[in-house]
Amino acid sequence: MYQLEITPFGEFEKFHFYNNETGNGFALVPEFGACMLELRLNGCSILDGYTTPEEMITNKWCKNVLLYPFPNRLQQAQYKWQGKTYQFPINDTDTGNALHGFGMDKPMRVEEIELEPEFAEVTCLYISEGDQPGYPFRFSFAITFRMEEPNRFEAELLFQNDDELPIPAGFGWHPYFKLTDSVNQMHLQLPPVEKIEIDKSMIPTKRRLPFSQFENMEKIGPTVLDNCFALNPEKGKVYLQLIGNQVSLSCWQETGEGKFNFLQLFTPPLRNAIAVEPMTCNINAFNNKEGLLTLAPGESAYARFGFSLETLS
Repeated sequence: MYQLEITPFGEFEKFHFYNNETGNGFALVPEFGACMLELRLNGCSILDGYTTPEEMITNKWCKNVLLYPFPNRLQQAQYKWQGKTYQFPINDTDTGNALHGFGMDKPMRVEEIELEPEFAEVTCLYISEGDQPGYPFRFSFAITFRMEEPNRFEAELLFQNDDELPIPAGFGWHPYFKLTDSVNQMHLQLPPVEKIEIDKSMIPTKRRLPFSQFENMEKIGPTVLDNCFALNPEKGKVYLQLIGNQVSLSCWQETGEGKFNFLQLFTPPLRNAIAVEPMTCNINAFNNKEGLLTLAPGESAYARFGFSLETLS
């Protein structure tokens, strides 16, 4: 039976869902962007999470947080919408861009919890009253995390326009998977992808390049990844596989209109994990419109991402 334990985590509360019989469980901090601290499947810890409140607040590498109202980068932190120019804070000083919107640390409230013998589910919600300077639109954003026996985990992200006018939107999630001590020892296989070519400020050049590395299962080795990939936009699911320490992690994301048609991969400098980031839109989508959602008043968009873990003999 799944249980819930709520404990202090600095100035916040940590929600820990677990099943002692199977060793499955996950922990998150709803008040800090529903940041995921820990995730276990088949008793294996597979996430590189923050271990202290101070580490989480620093939010280095944006580990396991939600990305909205856009994922990835926004060129010079600016965009135009319906004839007006809007300015986000520049939080990626190396490139002079805005990075990952502003949802990473926003307080979310727990809307619903369900605990059953075979699964645990929690929904967290953030409501914006249009008081963000670079994005003065009213909207709501919800995330539902679901862990299901024996070895599956799923996240459903939903963005709704609560404003009186159409608004631009994009979203994603930023989990860091740790299956070995070093990402160099992990193996990776990608679905068919096109690599998004970027300039020196990491903004797309409008070119998409063939990418065959990791089309078959291959050791990551010294490969450095900080790349966005375009997926087949037809309705369905695409799968990515990671292998390390006698476990195989199969990740999937929904594709199709308004779904996760882009994927960012990132190997941090410490090389102890790999970020696998499903995104509804391309880098700089508020300007280049690639994958950008335009939501009418009252309209919503949602997309799902999930994974399962198998133990290798």
